[in-house]
Amino acid sequence: MNNNKKVLLITKDSLLAEIQHAFTASFPFLKIDFIKPGIVAKPSRSSTIDPNTLVKHLSSIGTAIKIPIDNLRTIAEVTNDFKNCLGLVVDVSRKSGNVWNVISLTDGWTLESQNTAGKYISSVMEVPPEQN
Repeated sequence: MNNNKKVLLITKDSLLAEIQHAFTASFPFLKIDFIKPGIVAKPSRSSTIDPNTLVKHLSSIGTAIKIPIDNLRTIAEVTNDFKNCLGLVVDVSRKSGNVWNVISLTDGWTLESQNTAGKYISSVMEVPPEQN
């Protein structure tokens, strides 16, 4: 199992979209969404923050923050880092075919395990080409 030392480098001038892109570049079957403060129910599309928002408009960080996203880190560890280091709530979703499912019951799984599960589920759910 390859446990590359991967980090998200976040500055006050980082766009949320840049953070999302960097995360998904490492784990193509996972994505993160930033959730508006005060949302306690199941997040929906309307409860997510616009990805074109700068971190400095949401968090009062001074210096760059590094959030480790090593393969063996769990979803819970990563979401806790965003909360503790930046005061931001994130949801991690796993790809299942053409839809993204928020991960909640399996947030103790590693990023690598979640990504592998998403890859497998998506491959099984692919619609085979029509047979003539």
